Amino acid sequence: MTELVWSVSWETDLDDAEHEPLTALLARAYPAETDRLVGGRSWTGARPELRIVARDGGVPVAHAGIIRRFLRADPHHGPGRDVLVGHVGLVAVDPDQHRGGVGRALMAQVVDTLVGLDVPFGFLTCGPDVEGFYRAVGWTRLPGVAVRMVSIDDCVVTDQDPAMVHAAGRPLTDWPAASVLAQDGRGI
Repeated sequence: MTELVWSVSWETDLDDAEHEPLTALLARAYPAETDRLVGGRSWTGARPELRIVARDGGVPVAHAGIIRRFLRADPHHGPGRDVLVGHVGLVAVDPDQHRGGVGRALMAQVVDTLVGLDVPFGFLTCGPDVEGFYRAVGWTRLPGVAVRMVSIDDCVVTDQDPAMVHAAGRPLTDWPAASVLAQDGRGI
């Protein structure tokens, strides 16, 4: 891994010119989403509050967004309570950087940022093909948990993909027991 320069930036501190190279990175990492990543738009659903970016020679090679939100424990699907999370999304590593430790370094930066935000948990959903990566960097799958959310197409859907949590300020035993969590608002 080369010497990367890391930054954590609030969304309102980024100028328009900074979004274009982020858009290019995200389009390389998510080729199926290129129709949503147009005109310097470096997000697909909700805009993140914070962005964690690694640059190599000034070019973004890794990215993650965080937005703080409450997940609502659906009372019809087990006991639980609402829980504040740092919702992590738009996790991307330049395909040319895969298997070089950049993703592991990115997720370490994400956890440090979650702790700095003083949120009790980090939360993300992912495809089954990358669940093993997240487990390897300290995230825990919530077995049997589905997430009801507003999709990027503005439809309410129930996501059965792996839901992952990371203890950022509380032990995992404090996580609500509900089997369905509602993410009201668009995902990132």
